Amino acid sequence: MPRVVDAAAERDGILDRCLLPFARDGYGLVRMRDVARAAGVSTGKLYHYFPDKRSIAVALLDRELASDVEALRLALAATASAAERRAAFLRFLDARQDRLAATLLLALDHQRVEGPGAAAAVLRAYRDAMSALLGIDADVVMTLVLGLLARRVLDPAGLDLARHWDAVADQLGPSRADDVPMTAS
Repeated sequence: MPRVVDAAAERDGILDRCLLPFARDGYGLVRMRDVARAAGVSTGKLYHYFPDKRSIAVALLDRELASDVEALRLALAATASAAERRAAFLRFLDARQDRLAATLLLALDHQRVEGPGAAAAVLRAYRDAMSALLGIDADVVMTLVLGLLARRVLDPAGLDLARHWDAVADQLGPSRADDVPMTAS
């Protein structure tokens, strides 16, 4: 009897396992056989689900960033004050910073190799969704998130999210430290 394959689950399983090679080696250097090896599938099976590495990268970016937006939405749902929202956002960043940093590396290298397009569109959608959730300007969201993640990539052991957040709030003035940058929605 032929085996029934859940194509969506198989595709998701491949995506689950292929972020690391892209982040570690860079989009430009990763080959389909590297992705197949990391995903634990044959190259033929990989090509069955994805026609090329560009489609894998875009699907991975879309999925990772959509997952982040949903996780933050859930984290913020139980908050009432700006201070609680800030704490929830910092917990979110702290819990997901390794995957967020890997996703950022993939997005940047994809855009470097392929040019503006799909990765930029996914990042814009992410920026806009995060802005809506946090109630702050979209460019400020990207500056904060990308800045913290770049810092994480450059100095993995030395990042104290709360200290960096407080430093930003201090620069904006002590009267706003408790509610910057997030306000209750």
